[in-house]
Formats: sequence, C-alpha cells, structure tokens
Amino acid sequence: MLDKLERKWGHLAIPHLMRYIVFGNALVYVLSLFAPGIVYYLNLMPGMVLKGQIWRIFTFIFVPSLGNPLMTAISLLCYYWIGDALERTIGSFRFGLFYVIGWVGILLVAFVLYLARIFDLGQIYNQMSYFNSTLFIALATLHPDMQILLFYVLPLKAKWAGVFSAVIIGIEFFMNSLPLKLFILASFLPYLVFFLPQVISGIKSRKRRREFEKKAGSGYSGFGGAYYTGPARENRGKASFTGAASGNQEKGSDRNVRKAAFHRCTICGITELDDPEMTFRYCSGCHGNYEYCEQHIHNHTHVE
Repeated sequence: MLDKLERKWGHLAIPHLMRYIVFGNALVYVLSLFAPGIVYYLNLMPGMVLKGQIWRIFTFIFVPSLGNPLMTAISLLCYYWIGDALERTIGSFRFGLFYVIGWVGILLVAFVLYLARIFDLGQIYNQMSYFNSTLFIALATLHPDMQILLFYVLPLKAKWAGVFSAVIIGIEFFMNSLPLKLFILASFLPYLVFFLPQVISGIKSRKRRREFEKKAGSGYSGFGGAYYTGPARENRGKASFTGAASGNQEKGSDRNVRKAAFHRCTICGITELDDPEMTFRYCSGCHGNYEYCEQHIHNHTHVE
C-alpha cells in the first residue's frame, strides 16, 4: 500500500523536512525569550481554532521545550539528527507521511476530547514531545546496533536507548489519565502503522529460524546457504554442487547436502532456507544486482 501511495503522491515529498521543523522550533524558542506569551498563540487549542485561529493546527508543531538554552539546543540537534537519519533510511515521502499521520492523530484526539468536554490539549505545554520520541524509537527499530552519542557525550547502542525511551513513555502512559493516554497513543500512531507489522514479522521470523535450527540440529550451517546431515563436522562447507546440477552426483552425496540457498538479503544475510515464508526483491534504486528481504527492501541506503 505504501508503495502505491509513493508512486502516486511521491512528487509531493518535502526533502529534509526535519531541517525546517527544527529551524521553526529554534525560531520560536528565540522569540519566546523576548516575548514569552507567544507560545500561547501558537499551541494547539481546539476552542480557539473553532473561533477562527486556524493557524494553531500548524504552529503547535514548532513549539519546543522551553528550558535551559543549552539543553534545548542539544535536544533540537538530536531531533534533527534522528529525523534526518530516519528520512535517509525510509525516504522523504515515507518520512513525511510518518509525520503527517502523527500530526493528524494528535489533531483528532485534541478535537474529540475538547468537543466531549473532557480535556483541552492547550493544557499540555510541549504538545509534540511524545511524537518526537517516536522518531527515536523508529530509528532504533531500523538500526538497533547503530552507536549513538547520548547528549553528544555517552556512547550507546540505539536499541538500548530506544528501549529506555519506550519504558519511560510506557510508565507515563499507565500513570496518566485517559485523555493523556489517548494523546500518547495518537503520538505513537505513525510508529504503529509503519513499524509494528515489521516488529511482529521480525519476532515471527526469529521464532521460525530458531525452530528450524533446532530441527536441523548440528547439521545447520547458519547463513552459509547449505544444510548438512552428514555426521562429520570437518566435511561441512566442502560439498560440491556440480554433480547435482549435471545429474552425475556420486552415490550417497545427496545424503550430505540437503539444499542450497538461492536468495540472500544484502543487509541481514537471511535466505529462503532460514525463513521459507520470506519474500525477496531486487532494488531498482541500487547500482547493481542487490537483493533484499521484505524487511529491508524499503529500509536501506541505496548502493551508488
């Protein structure tokens, strides 16, 4: 579905979207130092929007956390780096769609809660804080082993930083009231749309792989592309497939070799032998014949 949307509406993508958003946040922060009340006129307040202040449905995106200038600068630089890395991974169109889904989700929750006279989102100061956290968790999902510098000082793998962020937000979710729970869910809606199916597929794939390895026993050779049932370890990887192709295979050799991999993902190395249900595709955007699994066909850097 995302492929169809990109083919039809891809020309509307805004390259380097996070650059403009971070610049807007920085501008609002500087203006707030001289006129603190400006944030009141920029935050999303459904009641004021219904009275004609339409600009609020856009300007709340540019309201940053108003705190220490140094910490604000560091957080904005982090958001820029994370957003830019995510855009380079999934593409400008998909990153823009990711942002639009989060924006629309927050708007819908805000107006539903206001019209139901339950909650006014204007009570929340930094209305994009939870959504910005989803950018980091999304990047950690795509590149779990990427090393990042937390606050540009502490080296840490992205997956652990993502887990920490998810735990903190999960605690806030369970400790807050229902309106704020809905607000948090709305902020995480794009992550659920884009990455939850991938996470579930990855879990199932790893489970099937472990089961297959268990069945294969000591004869499994991992990503080597072949499975051996012979008892001698020293013979693994030395089987010849020439005879099998010509039909003149030596007697008993079919007991040593079960199957050879035909497809292999350029990123993770998975083959159809590791996951029989996995689909593989060649990327037309890469220079050369590079094949990817369904989890990485849209989430990789093109080979120039």
